[in-house]
Amino acid sequence: MNKLVNILFFCLICLITTAFTIKGGITYTVDNARILAFEGIKPHINTQEYKAFLFDKNFIQNKNAIIKNKLKFRDREIQIFSDGKYSILFKKNTTRYFIYNTDGKLEIIVFYVNNKYPKKSVAYDIYGNLSSIAFSVKKDEQFVFDENKKLLAHWIGKNCYNEQGELIMTREY
Repeated sequence: MNKLVNILFFCLICLITTAFTIKGGITYTVDNARILAFEGIKPHINTQEYKAFLFDKNFIQNKNAIIKNKLKFRDREIQIFSDGKYSILFKKNTTRYFIYNTDGKLEIIVFYVNNKYPKKSVAYDIYGNLSSIAFSVKKDEQFVFDENKKLLAHWIGKNCYNEQGELIMTREY
């Protein structure tokens, strides 16, 4: 009888433990995000094919759209930053986007390296030099490192923090 109770107890424990789903996730520190961000990255690219993007062709239209907070178009999406810069993602090629200054001059070309989290995007200046790497661990969290692997920013949602945890910028998207 004691064996039967033990077997029954064991079976019930197995049923109960299989009923619980353990959900886990990976927590990234600045150091392990830095290591993963720089894996396989080229320090320089050829920018010849991006000469057509040196100035925002739709500068006036985009500036007016930003003022009206109309950020989605049939062919492109705009993201604005609190420092006056803005980015354009063209729907024809969503593997890259362009960051322009307040005068509509290209400053940075950003390339998406992969589409699954953690995502990585690499930014190059107009001369093709590595400028920064963004390592997105989830939709609303991103680490940004400079070319020397120094943490520039830690985005959490719409807020951007520096190494000391101070708010330095916001964005709308």
